[in-house]
Amino acid sequence: MTHSEHIIALDTVRAWHSGPRIVVEVDIVLDPDKTLRDSHDIAEDLQIKLESLPSVERAYVHCDYEWSHAPEHFLKKTL
Repeated sequence: MTHSEHIIALDTVRAWHSGPRIVVEVDIVLDPDKTLRDSHDIAEDLQIKLESLPSVERAYVHCDYEWSHAPEHFLKKTL
């Protein structure tokens, strides 16, 4: 939330191990009137910031304009 004053909310934050380091997935909520360029730049800056952390292998940052929805991806419970 402190990365940018334009982030309205965090929808989802996940982190999991991938070898010795972790993979991070973050869904951020931005103003629906933000331009694509602005939204992209905010998300990319956050991705770069997260990937600069020594324990993070890779970061994925997704943008949305609302957070009152069902999860877009379902976790598979069985293999």
